Amino acid sequence: MAVGTQLGLLLWKNFTYRRRQRIQLVIEILWPLFLFFILISVRQSHPPFQQHECHFPNKALPSAGTLPWLQGIICNFNNPCFRHPTAGEAPGVVGNFHGSM
Repeated sequence: MAVGTQLGLLLWKNFTYRRRQRIQLVIEILWPLFLFFILISVRQSHPPFQQHECHFPNKALPSAGTLPWLQGIICNFNNPCFRHPTAGEAPGVVGNFHGSM
C-alpha cells in the first residue's frame, strides 16, 4: 500500500473517531485554547522590562573540598547580583578557591 493511501486512511479513521465522540473533540479543541489565552493574559499583565546584565559570585563545587563548598553556600546565601564581573570570573582562572580556609 502506498504511503499516501495509508496516510489518507489513517486521517479518515481519526476523523471518524473524533466525529463520534463530540465531547472529547470539544475538550481537545478548547483546552489548548484556554491555556493559550491564559498565557496571553499573563504576558499582557506583566510586560517585559529591561534589566542589566547580572554577575554572581563564584561558588566552590563539592570537588574543591567540603569546607570551601560549605563556605560558598553559606557566604553567598542571599546570592547577590553585581553589574560588573566578579573576581575569578575571567576565563582561564583555575583553582581560585585555594587558600579559602
